[in-house]
Amino acid sequence: MAEPKTLAILGAGPGLGSALARRFAKAGWSVALVARRTDVLDAGLAELARFGVNTYGVQADVTDRPGVESAFQRIVNAVGVPDVVIYNASIYQAEGVLDLSNEALRLAFEIHVVGALNTAQCAVTAMQHADHGVLVFTVNSLARSPEAMSAALSIGKGGQLNLALSLERELDGTNIRVGVVTVCGPISAGTAYDPDRLAEVYWELATQDPARFERDRVVQAH
Repeated sequence: MAEPKTLAILGAGPGLGSALARRFAKAGWSVALVARRTDVLDAGLAELARFGVNTYGVQADVTDRPGVESAFQRIVNAVGVPDVVIYNASIYQAEGVLDLSNEALRLAFEIHVVGALNTAQCAVTAMQHADHGVLVFTVNSLARSPEAMSAALSIGKGGQLNLALSLERELDGTNIRVGVVTVCGPISAGTAYDPDRLAEVYWELATQDPARFERDRVVQAH
């Protein structure tokens, strides 16, 4: 019997993170969760227990490069090289450019861009040994169309989008695919941006024929 495939979620948490974990666990995948808070990890792992799949939780801050490297090594040792890695870490600060502090901008940049870079480099290193993999970044419409009072998120997600697209071009011709899911509204249960509905988009990317891989998926209400 073939070994189950493995999903790793960095920035695992309630909402979309939980929906992603459930969707892949339902299909029999092993699931590794990486989060900064141990209570978030415990809740996520407890939710997955009913699926009877291999699970693993790692406490790590995505902005800490040694911590991310250690997290990936522990995941590989526990459940194998991830077939799919989803970067889902985010922070929101409701400030315009004129009110935005250096500290707030640095934090947004660290989480959205530096954390994404740490994840990408560690994930690709592991995937190169396996000669396959899918890496998906979660952005939102602010990455493409900034709003006045969401300056830090707009800047951070814009940087993350460009990082992902640059990486996709760098890996062209390899067996590692890079995708971006752009969510064009607030993620909320029972809406067009219901976490479970969004999780299906990631599932489609993860299981898509490599020859027809859609690297840029935009999820809109209509």
